[in-house]
Amino acid sequence: MRSSLLAISSALSLAVSAQQAIVTYAGNTGKEVFHDITRLSDGTFVVAGYATDLGWVSASVPRTTLPASGIDDPSGTDRVAMLLHVSSDLQDLLHVVQLPVGAAEDFRFIKQDVLPNATTNNLYVSGNTSGGYFLGRLDNNFINGVPTGFAWVRTVDATGYVKENHPWDVGSDGKVIYITGQSHGYDWAAMHRLDASGVQEVVPDWRVHWKSQGGEWYGTPASTYTDLSDPLDYSGVVFKRGGRCDLRSWTSADYTLVQPDGNGGTKQGKWPLDFMYTTPCDPNNSPVSNGPGYTGYSPGALPIYGPSIVTVDRRDNTFYLGMNLQTVLPGGEPDFEPAVVKFTSTGALAWWSRLYHEIQPNGTLVNSSPDQYVDGIAVDYSQQPGIGNVIINARCHGNNVENFWEGNSIMATPGASGFQNGFTGTSGNIHISWLGKLSCAGGVLKHSTYVAEYVEGSNNYGTPLADPNMANWPNPNTGWPDVNTTRIARASVKATADGSVCIAAVGRRTITTANAYQQMPLPSTGLAGSWNSFVRVYEPDLGLPKYSSLLVGEWDTSTGAGGGNTDLYALWKTADGIVAVGRHQEDTGNPGVAKGNAMPVANVPAWGSTTPQNESAVLAFFKASTLEDPDDGPSVSTGMDQARGAANTLIVYPNPAQEMLSVTLPGLEAGRMRLLDALGRVVRTERTGLQQLRLEVSLADLVAGPYLLQWQAEDGGMFATPILVE
Repeated sequence: MRSSLLAISSALSLAVSAQQAIVTYAGNTGKEVFHDITRLSDGTFVVAGYATDLGWVSASVPRTTLPASGIDDPSGTDRVAMLLHVSSDLQDLLHVVQLPVGAAEDFRFIKQDVLPNATTNNLYVSGNTSGGYFLGRLDNNFINGVPTGFAWVRTVDATGYVKENHPWDVGSDGKVIYITGQSHGYDWAAMHRLDASGVQEVVPDWRVHWKSQGGEWYGTPASTYTDLSDPLDYSGVVFKRGGRCDLRSWTSADYTLVQPDGNGGTKQGKWPLDFMYTTPCDPNNSPVSNGPGYTGYSPGALPIYGPSIVTVDRRDNTFYLGMNLQTVLPGGEPDFEPAVVKFTSTGALAWWSRLYHEIQPNGTLVNSSPDQYVDGIAVDYSQQPGIGNVIINARCHGNNVENFWEGNSIMATPGASGFQNGFTGTSGNIHISWLGKLSCAGGVLKHSTYVAEYVEGSNNYGTPLADPNMANWPNPNTGWPDVNTTRIARASVKATADGSVCIAAVGRRTITTANAYQQMPLPSTGLAGSWNSFVRVYEPDLGLPKYSSLLVGEWDTSTGAGGGNTDLYALWKTADGIVAVGRHQEDTGNPGVAKGNAMPVANVPAWGSTTPQNESAVLAFFKASTLEDPDDGPSVSTGMDQARGAANTLIVYPNPAQEMLSVTLPGLEAGRMRLLDALGRVVRTERTGLQQLRLEVSLADLVAGPYLLQWQAEDGGMFATPILVE
């Protein structure tokens, strides 16, 4: 009976949440994806993505096609890169801005050059091309006018991490820092900065500079360069082992420098690449690139490093670089090591972090054998830079004694405990994520948690979490349960006004909260889970989720089939909830058909759709009291209460019932009634017509016990109430 009640509680949670949520598909038989979302200062949204057919957009919605001059996509596709201007309540499409068909593969990212919730200034976009990505600044921002073109645009050659992640960001000065090239290859990769006009510029304290007439100059600051007949043209940070010696110490004093590592241990080297080389490297005097370094690591076979992310702090235009390095362990095994590097606004090195100990607090030198990556960096704007933090989203492949810093071993925060302090269980060949808050001022670790959802069929669970909103889920910090691959979407990490941390991720047996829109059944129910995408918001100290919900196809809880078919890419926090965008996957074995089952929709707007028909775009707004904060900008109102009037609930009589149930419907729209048993199976279903107020439901032949009565209007609004059959 307990599992039956839990199943009913889960289904009722979805139904109640659906009254406040907006969950919709977009598109038709073509393909559509929403990649990113931003909110403008007038409360409206801009969604970036692509479609192969925009026929699903009403002809009454105005459209503008931008000229594609400057975007080089020689192979071309049938895709239309699109920006959708959406009303503040997400109910209306206000304008479609697009590129010509085949001009680019998509609009992938959209960013602003102001602090969160400040008055909108300029909008910057990037999108995939066949050979990399393009980036540019739009000439208008939808508030001062609809964009009609680019103020400037640049095509960037890129492969690997660089093409996948589009590592660029813009400061409040309008300057864009971006990375071009490849990751872990043989050719080239470098970071450059564009001025406010989109032209490469000299960065005073970077160490590699290109001269106007060709050739390079190595030195810093750039003001010490004296050849006025051949002035410096632009600067860069070069991610290639060899003569330029970038991200390495140029002097013995810097190479042998021992400094704090940010969490009670120490590290050797002023620069993050020193650890795998035997000596410093002077680019002007016989540069060398031999290993091993002081902990036994040597450089890997490929000369190009792995730059993956760039983030600018728009308060002072300092910026952060995330990357990893191909290395060789002392025993000869291949490995990858992470690094986060902070630069000042002029390009000088501020600090760097390995995110784990190279020299433990007891003085022991260690290696960290799991492959490790830096997938995302976000600035926490809830405090001033001098005392504030930056959020790191990292990932490890496998586990060992030394891995990312654990949430309950933080020297700067005695007594701290992350929601998931460490890697548990025996699963080794998996990728799991990690979140850490490091101080902006010095890279000191303040808070951390692993993000590793349970494996299906795990055991060794710990005791239930005490917080009622955690819905009796086992505490990850008790027991020793196996976990499964869990990856945070690269662009999804956001900080809210109070420092809470928002993520979108993919997991297996994902922990969900009691206030979730779509819940995962507790393992104790015996019901099967499914691979899923989920949205989670952590408390500022990463100690507990305040919201965690799935968004995935409604799978069969006896077999697990039908789910594992959504990807969420980006989030935007509002005053009363959180907006997520992404896609429903195409069935790769059946092209043109959506994979698995549809996700549960709610309050579908007129431009939306209740079902996927192919690879289909997804937009969701989740509302919960734990997410309310007026400092996160305007709220989103579905308008459902006003539209439905006072009869905003299902009324049933009698309850408990035996043979027949009389139902008063909450609105006059056409819809569908479903009666679900305690395992979530549909045992009765019936269509309701326009203007129909009442419905009689036969309970004959039903087993006594708890059930859930649902009614969903054709526009997506869902209502539910529990009943008991005697």
